[in-house]
Amino acid sequence: MKAVVFAYHDMGCQGVQALLDAGYEIAAIFTHTDNPGEKAFFGSVSRLAASAGIPVYAPDEVNHPLWIERISQLAPDVIFSFYYRHLLSDEILSLAPKGAFNLHGSLLPKYRGRAPLNWVLVNGETETGVTLHRMVKRADAGAIVAQQRVAISPDDVALTLHHKLCQAARQLLEEALPAIKTGDYAEHPQQEAEATCFGRRTPEDSFLDWNKPAAELHNQVRAVSDPWPGAFSYVGTQKFTVWSSRVCKNDRAAQPGTVISVSPLLIACADGALEIITGQAGDGIAMQGSQLAQVLGLVPGSRLNSQSVTTAKRRTRVLILGVNGFIGNHLTERLLQEDNYEVYGLDIGSDAISRFSAASTIPFRRRRYQHSLRMD
Repeated sequence: MKAVVFAYHDMGCQGVQALLDAGYEIAAIFTHTDNPGEKAFFGSVSRLAASAGIPVYAPDEVNHPLWIERISQLAPDVIFSFYYRHLLSDEILSLAPKGAFNLHGSLLPKYRGRAPLNWVLVNGETETGVTLHRMVKRADAGAIVAQQRVAISPDDVALTLHHKLCQAARQLLEEALPAIKTGDYAEHPQQEAEATCFGRRTPEDSFLDWNKPAAELHNQVRAVSDPWPGAFSYVGTQKFTVWSSRVCKNDRAAQPGTVISVSPLLIACADGALEIITGQAGDGIAMQGSQLAQVLGLVPGSRLNSQSVTTAKRRTRVLILGVNGFIGNHLTERLLQEDNYEVYGLDIGSDAISRFSAASTIPFRRRRYQHSLRMD
């Protein structure tokens, strides 16, 4: 059976290897290029494809008509998606007469959407799993082909749970892929009444609000511990990251955000206290909590911020003479789009650049005779 595969991350590697082991002919693999700003701790689908002699592509827009035509020419019997980050269009899904199937990192219909691994830890779940389901137009909503359950222990963090899910996925695929190949499998519709959906996580989701219970903050720490970016807080404007923690009692009834002790480093929360076992200041190195307290200048009674602190973005200042002309106008537009420049302009007229001052996200100041444009 000929397959076209969309895959990324460790789960993508697991899926590709499982297909090869099950005797599928993989006509092509579509993956993503790694983001230089992302800590790539996971396996490379492109390297696996290259070592297996399989054509591999990483288009920015796989749903473009040219790519749809190329996939159509491959004439796949079946399509598989293993942690591919883009939704596939109906046109692509319809190209596989035997169907299109996706591997999702939760027990559907629970935790549809993005980052289920992290969200189950944030929410303190004790069980999750992986699901192989038929792909339909709506994300993660197709009929279930197979599921594998995974227990979440109190000591699990994002990386340990990730490894558990990869192992579960391997076991699931070893059983499900041969069945799909022969057509000897059953599908079960998802129960919509039980469905939950979560969106993409943002950096602010990992901010530690000390007005929350210690158990909730501990779950936040578990959900994004290394190699994820980590949960964080501030001492004044100094950001620090918490890599591991423990829930403790707040015997002194201190106000949330108060440093109860520095050795161990113990912070009062709305309910209980959070011990910071390991962390780091700014972009520095990881260290134990007591050393972190020393680096941050904390003493018993110090208060941590309960609101995220944002610092103003520094921009390069640029002066454009003749800003209202054709070249100056377009150069200004380009610089403002990049959002890395503070633009000043001088000219005898303002008709061409008046559209910039109307943009709510780009405030300008204008003088009567010389037009001064500024992005704060």
